[in-house]
Amino acid sequence: MTDLCSIAGQVAIVTGGTAGIGLACAERFAAAGAKVAIIARTAETGEAVAARLTDGGAEALFVAGDCASSTDMRAAAGTILDKWERADILVNCAGGFITSPALEEIDDDAWQTVINWNLTAKFLITREIVPAMKRNGYGRIVNISSLAARTGIPFAPADYSAGTAAVLGLTRRMSVELAPFGITVNAVASGTVRTPRAERLGEARISEIAKAIPVGRIGKPEEIAHAVWYLCTPGAAFTTGAILDVNGGIWTG
Repeated sequence: MTDLCSIAGQVAIVTGGTAGIGLACAERFAAAGAKVAIIARTAETGEAVAARLTDGGAEALFVAGDCASSTDMRAAAGTILDKWERADILVNCAGGFITSPALEEIDDDAWQTVINWNLTAKFLITREIVPAMKRNGYGRIVNISSLAARTGIPFAPADYSAGTAAVLGLTRRMSVELAPFGITVNAVASGTVRTPRAERLGEARISEIAKAIPVGRIGKPEEIAHAVWYLCTPGAAFTTGAILDVNGGIWTG
């Protein structure tokens, strides 16, 4: 009988897996016995993460690449599939923003860059990995979105809100298209989590944000990773096209 909670031996790909939620997902999968491939831009950090996972007993691979580059994502997918000949799990975590300008201060280049980071990047690697999942008749894809896609957040700029909201539409469309092939596609809309980006806000601002969250604090990366893990298990086969809000109760739909 299939263990509905086990992903041991599966190949799990995590974009943006060197910090924050992506890193927590990579660590969660490695602890569960999966083979983990991390795709990110910074080679030094990525190699260090992969080495740490390997030292902990996991099979891990780091592939350097810009997730918003179709050329890089084609090459990254090729490297991973050449090594393990399959892909069972894909977590699209790469994304984010750097500054939070007013609407009228967002220029064309900044708008396109943030949309590329948060939307296009998820499409590009998924396009490259889906054929392998179709061949195997199995796959779990999880797109990381944000509370900013659900409701306005003062410190999240319009380009980031728009990009993460579009991810929810992409998720629903992909879920319908890929369901006949045994592939589920879901999204996790994360609330404020203690990531390096959030910590740049400073503790005073974090405390202020926490006051508006019913559970009284911001989240931990591993709490988002645990939600992602469930959606990636064999037991989640009947869950597709879903948006799982993990935000401490600040938005319940």
